[in-house]
Amino acid sequence: MTFKTYIVGAFASVLAVSAVSAADLPSYKAPPPPPPPVFSWEGFHIGISGSYAGGVSSQYSQTYLLTAGPFLAIPTSTSFGTSGYLVGYQNGYNWVFANGLVAGYESEFNYADVRVTNAGSYFGGGASSRLQWFGMERLRFGYAFGRFLPYITGGLAYGKVLPSGQQWGGLYPTNQSVWQGGFAIGAGIEYAILDNWTVKAEYIFTRMKGASSANISPFTYRTGTGNYLDTNIARIGVNYQVKSFGALIGMPELGI
Repeated sequence: MTFKTYIVGAFASVLAVSAVSAADLPSYKAPPPPPPPVFSWEGFHIGISGSYAGGVSSQYSQTYLLTAGPFLAIPTSTSFGTSGYLVGYQNGYNWVFANGLVAGYESEFNYADVRVTNAGSYFGGGASSRLQWFGMERLRFGYAFGRFLPYITGGLAYGKVLPSGQQWGGLYPTNQSVWQGGFAIGAGIEYAILDNWTVKAEYIFTRMKGASSANISPFTYRTGTGNYLDTNIARIGVNYQVKSFGALIGMPELGI
């Protein structure tokens, strides 16, 4: 065996041993990327909304003719259509259960401008109520289909109403606005467009008591008693989901 043949054989042996050793070494692969986080409806939310509102204001009034000897009283029950808008904010909390059910609480407050739309002119006239401010305290119950949440809702409605009406074809507003309470019931849908942002559309019916009033002119004196103030609310809104109380107050390390 020549020296050259010996060198070539030795080199081939080294390569063979290296290949066997490499085959015995454990293989290292990059870990797979973590799965995307699953969206959850659990937690606080805050947001804003805008609504169309319209309904019926029903009042019972008594008109006393001061020029008719011993005052002649004319009772009148009137119903006026109302129309206007609401602009406000809401906040609340959702609890998610293992079976996909979602229970929540939501509070809201709105500026309102819901006025009479068909106040006519006739003998004796009639009274009505205008909605100035409006709020609700409601429970929500729904079922989550991933990022899609249909729900029903109901609870307390309250608002500040201003009495107004007709007197010989003229409007007689007063400044005796009062807070009235009632109930609210409705349904809606909410969809998460991002992990922390959702949009919603909902319909809510509310009934509150109308305002009472009194008015005097040179010829008549009228008292008005509110029967009810019904309002149909169709709204759209946007919410920001706050996943923990710590994040809500700017301290995410609390993790609660």
